[in-house]
Amino acid sequence: MAGTIKDRRYHRTTVLWPATLLCRNNTFECVIFNISANGAKVMLTNSLETKTPVIISAAQFGDIAGEVVWSNPQAIGIRFFAPPEDVVRALGDRLPLGPVKAESAA
Repeated sequence: MAGTIKDRRYHRTTVLWPATLLCRNNTFECVIFNISANGAKVMLTNSLETKTPVIISAAQFGDIAGEVVWSNPQAIGIRFFAPPEDVVRALGDRLPLGPVKAESAA
């Protein structure tokens, strides 16, 4: 099950980056729809089971390994294995990927 917006720990940024997904020695063309420091939503016409290990490759950051955490007929959610700090470094200053700040109590 995908987490709710209030449960997200890192900013998620909408992008439309072409990418390649490597899964069990198969490659699939896909589009990264949004990305954060700990995962991505990937538009994909192939469905994959949760907990399937994958590697997503894009010109903007190279290769990042992760696993499928949710899937529907049009997209999958990937949680990256790398620490969020490493993902932020790989993406440089392309996106605001830092931690979500807790709202102050009124």
